[in-house]
Amino acid sequence: MSSKEWREWHLTPNGWVAGTLQHDSGRNQISSPDNKVLTCIYKETIAPDAMALSGYGEPGFNQSSNVSIIWRCSNHQLISELLDKFGSCPERI
Repeated sequence: MSSKEWREWHLTPNGWVAGTLQHDSGRNQISSPDNKVLTCIYKETIAPDAMALSGYGEPGFNQSSNVSIIWRCSNHQLISELLDKFGSCPERI
């Protein structure tokens, strides 16, 4: 069985702020900051590999991840400046 987890990240004038987190055990809902200019979601999936599913050998796991923009304000210049200052969306839960 695979594990699918994600976290929202909000870019603000103060940097990246962690938002809502989805774990296998449930969701930790966090309000987004009022001063956000961009919201991304970082997703991570961890699944057993073929060896783990076959029952032979040491089980291993395959991990994949991706980042998607789910909201942005209309001030593209500000977004660009803040991305230059703070970097791209964090790739971590």
